Amino acid sequence: RWHWYEESKGNLLRNLKHERNYNVAKNIILFVGDGMGLTTVTAARILRGQHRGQSGEENSLAFDKFEHVALAKTYNIDSQVGDSGACATALLSGVKSRYETLGLDDSGLYENCLSSITARIPCLTDWTQQE
Repeated sequence: RWHWYEESKGNLLRNLKHERNYNVAKNIILFVGDGMGLTTVTAARILRGQHRGQSGEENSLAFDKFEHVALAKTYNIDSQVGDSGACATALLSGVKSRYETLGLDDSGLYENCLSSITARIPCLTDWTQQE
């Protein structure tokens, strides 16, 4: 878990060098498109355009117009193809985990309940409840 905390800390310190926006957001909406890799989204964009009588590539999807978007590399510590639970753990806590686990760091093991006792990690929902 400490590797991911240190990596996040480095990213945060780099981002703090950017000009700050002092406006206060009332709400944040986090869209997590499970299974929406670049190739899948491109195929959807093209197909939607073709259904509208266009060639497809010039079409835009609604979220193409969002002011702020981000991409994430989704993989697990022990798997190149991530599963939804472990990838959600990484997105919501900043810590990558093992395939077929949820809310645990890399010491949490699938089908080993005892390992989850010390492997639980705090996440976005925990942090919002503290405010």
